[in-house]
Amino acid sequence: MSIVLMTSSQMRELDRQAIDVVGIPGVVLMESAGRACAQVVKGYFSADGEGRVAVFCGKGNNGGDGFVTARHLVSADHDVDVFLLAEPTQIQGDAALNLGILERLGLPVQTLLGEDDLREIDWDEYDVIVDALLGTGLSTEVSGLMAEVIEHINAASCPVVAVDIPSGLSADTGQPLGIAVRAQKTVTFAYPKPGQVLYPGAEYTGELVVADIGIPSMLAPLKGEPAWVMEEEDISPLLGARDPDSHKGTFGHLVVVAGSPDRPGAAGLCCRAATRAGAGLVTLAGPRAVLERVLNGPVEYMGQTIASFEQLAAFCLGKNALALGPGLGTDPKSRELIKQIISSIRLPMVIDADGLNALAGEPTAFAGSTLPRVLTPHPGEMGRLLGISTTEVQQDRLGVARRLAHASQCVVVLKGASTVVTDPCGKALLIPAGNPGMASGGTGDVLTGIIGSLLAQGMDALSAASVGAMVHALAGDEAAAQKGQRALIAGDLIESLPDVFSRYEGLDDEDVEDDE
Repeated sequence: MSIVLMTSSQMRELDRQAIDVVGIPGVVLMESAGRACAQVVKGYFSADGEGRVAVFCGKGNNGGDGFVTARHLVSADHDVDVFLLAEPTQIQGDAALNLGILERLGLPVQTLLGEDDLREIDWDEYDVIVDALLGTGLSTEVSGLMAEVIEHINAASCPVVAVDIPSGLSADTGQPLGIAVRAQKTVTFAYPKPGQVLYPGAEYTGELVVADIGIPSMLAPLKGEPAWVMEEEDISPLLGARDPDSHKGTFGHLVVVAGSPDRPGAAGLCCRAATRAGAGLVTLAGPRAVLERVLNGPVEYMGQTIASFEQLAAFCLGKNALALGPGLGTDPKSRELIKQIISSIRLPMVIDADGLNALAGEPTAFAGSTLPRVLTPHPGEMGRLLGISTTEVQQDRLGVARRLAHASQCVVVLKGASTVVTDPCGKALLIPAGNPGMASGGTGDVLTGIIGSLLAQGMDALSAASVGAMVHALAGDEAAAQKGQRALIAGDLIESLPDVFSRYEGLDDEDVEDDE
């Protein structure tokens, strides 16, 4: 099943319910959190090996988790130095209780209040550093002494284990707030956070360990739609098995409106991907000049010469879905055709590339149909649609994708590392597969063909978008494993699709569980 993600505010609500409604003392949750972190740290040492650990604690509950971690490491006979970036009198609540335990056990806690204190640390004597400085609630940029400590932690030669989240990293967006700890492992509590899966946060997080600290699974946040990380086992139930008496008409007819005389390759890639993704029939509809460039050999898709919108509208009658945009161009004639198609063609539709650029700054123009629609922008196209910069898109990929989905009333696939798929209600799926080799021309056209094919086969928009994005990413990984990332081209993804689909087609939930 998909892995649920919780934002910082949602986790605060779950903590509140666990403590105030269910009655689990906060100090019990803190004890479980610190014990889980200590267990991960101990994994760096042999069963009877000695190890020296530095635990850096802030003044909040994250620091309290660090105090518990330190106590359990001392109990396991490790040498532990605890550093506190605050006066002990500033520590309150459950964190103060655990600081008092350390003091009564005779474990000294060293305060770091200035650069002089920082210079006295011998960073080379530690085998592991534990980062318990700042938690998931951080919303302002890190500065001053805290930033200097993080700089030193990042410069250290030993592994770093982060408590709940690398300090300085936004739990919601994955963006470093000024500066953030780069951890080799992060022990997060109850649920992973979006910022630990989205890039660049995934790089700062390192290996993610999700620890059960006793928050009951039946509790749910009161506000906001959670996000999920899609898993491979989610694919098969959505694909379903094919009936033995099926024929090509069973699996839909996809119309592809793509390509131009100077960019015919986009149309060919889209059509080839659509046939590999299982559409019964695929037809490229466009000017003769495009068809002659694309249909120049034995291919499994058809061509239909179209000279006007009226001809296209007539041809689309009785078809099952339409893929629009790759390589069409941005000249006035193409833009007018795209707008007519979006406003008037009554088919499930996936819209990409120039199909999106034709309506830059007009996201609500996609909202005129009750039929399934999927938009597949890359960050630049997303920025043009919403009138913001690409940098702004990348700073909050999940939030921006939800914003476009709501404005357009379409399912949105924001392409890139950690592709985001979201629907108009805010449900979001993050795709954990894919690799940098896929950052080359044409791979987006392949995705458009896959999603269009799944729409033609009768999938709803969110299922077609999420399965399409996941299969596309897995095909990229399959191709990279065979040919390497540097040499990867879009056609390699298409050739890998049969291997990916064959792993999941015809399986039900029990088959997936048995296979595991």
